[in-house]
Amino acid sequence: MTVKRLAVFLKCCLIIPLLSGCWSKIEVNDIAIVTALGLDQTESGNIILSLEVAIPRMLGVSSQSSEKIETKAGWILTAEGTTILEAYQFIQQKLPRRIAFYHSKVIVIGERLARSGVLPVLDFFERYNQSLIRSHVLFAKGEALEILEFKPTLEKLASEVMREEAKSQISVSIRLLQFMDMLMSEGDSAVAARVQLMPAEAGSLGKETRIHESDTMSLSIKGAAVFKQDKLIGWLNEKEAKGLMWLKNRMDEGIVTVQIPEEKGGGLISSRVETTHNKIRPKLGKDPIAIHIDQYADIAIYENSSKLDLGNPNDVTYAKTLIENDIKARIEAIANKARKQFKSDIMGFGRVVYRFHPAEWEKTYAKNWEERFPELEIVIRPHVTVSQVGLTNKSIPIK
Repeated sequence: MTVKRLAVFLKCCLIIPLLSGCWSKIEVNDIAIVTALGLDQTESGNIILSLEVAIPRMLGVSSQSSEKIETKAGWILTAEGTTILEAYQFIQQKLPRRIAFYHSKVIVIGERLARSGVLPVLDFFERYNQSLIRSHVLFAKGEALEILEFKPTLEKLASEVMREEAKSQISVSIRLLQFMDMLMSEGDSAVAARVQLMPAEAGSLGKETRIHESDTMSLSIKGAAVFKQDKLIGWLNEKEAKGLMWLKNRMDEGIVTVQIPEEKGGGLISSRVETTHNKIRPKLGKDPIAIHIDQYADIAIYENSSKLDLGNPNDVTYAKTLIENDIKARIEAIANKARKQFKSDIMGFGRVVYRFHPAEWEKTYAKNWEERFPELEIVIRPHVTVSQVGLTNKSIPIK
């Protein structure tokens, strides 16, 4: 055998083992794909585990082929146990397929469980080999099971609605890893998105439209859940939650609408936030500590129903001032509610103090930050840049 042929033979011997496939593979037909997971707590303290399991053969079917496709695309399985693992095992015993969490992107936790403390149940997700730490974590004002059982109109699964809305970054969007980091960090309190069922707007579908009973409700992620240590202590409404997003540099997009005073002709100006960022610095020279917030935003004005002429620099400056005042009011509202009502540092100001003054934090502030936080002095300076005013400067005149 020549050297050339020997080299080819050895290469073939090395390649053949790679063509034998994966010894530990699991066929799709052998698994139950979980798309969302819900956790509730009974009055006795047991855990209710709810799984939304997809039916693959129905997910690709067009809505024209079945009038009730939304009722068949997913299957809700529930079980009660003293722990998540015990409830999970009860569900697995009833299924001929192996439960797979790899595609689960949403974890919904009910209000009763959240108020009793979430660390014991989060321990399961930290240890389980099918990692769920990149899933969006949502808190229901009520039961998680009720959220998973909702049958949406435009999507096949409730998990699809929650995942897409959480990804939009319009409101609070927190993944499990981020939530656990906030729980474990000094000088920071946890916050996460709130999911709820809301009545659909009356008359939005028209008088002649025949609707299913579930179509009168909609699934929405609005507002936020506020925590102190690992216990849920209250809720933020949508506007307060967006103010929190300003502070946390997570407002990828948003709408700011301001009312023009009657002495200036009245009307509204509505703008979209294109980019935003802030600079937060602590001042430790006096007691209480002062937190200085410089909030920067680049906005584009898309609607003008006022008498202001946006081709006039003075009118643009006036509109910009109103928008800055609105942004400042949003931040002040959430900062005051966190300090005075919740007494929970959901803005992470303690972490800011530690980042700029680690030695002083460890020596003076870490041990009694919960007592110091409500007394903080908050100084807010908004800086708005108007990058676009539309194709016309004045509102459309009515003759």
